[in-house]
Amino acid sequence: MPFSIARILVLVVLSCLDSTSGNATEPPPVQADNLLRESIAGVKGKEIIVSRVSLPPHTNLPWHWHPGEEFFYVIEGSVTLKRRGEPDLLTGTGDAQNIAARIIHTGSTGEQGAELVIFRVHAAGEPERYLVD
Repeated sequence: MPFSIARILVLVVLSCLDSTSGNATEPPPVQADNLLRESIAGVKGKEIIVSRVSLPPHTNLPWHWHPGEEFFYVIEGSVTLKRRGEPDLLTGTGDAQNIAARIIHTGSTGEQGAELVIFRVHAAGEPERYLVD
């Protein structure tokens, strides 16, 4: 039995709904741009990493740690810093925080997302972060 025009239209509409429904609930990806990565003159085994990070609304970063100290400044929006064993800390526009080396942490955003500048004193040659459960 051949397909009718109505059946074809229904199939087209359903396929469009199916292909866009998954995308509508997924937030855009986190964007991280390293602005500077340089060794520190006179300090063996250390480097500086400066990054600009855009966290979309409703972002939940994975739990992780860094092999160096991390400092961040909130340019716009807000992010909740979560460190294991410590209370959550909401940081907003104009706030700055630091996270000691090897501290397991994560961050999450609400409705507005956040723009950050991140500055790390990092162990040279190691990955920028290590993921944990």
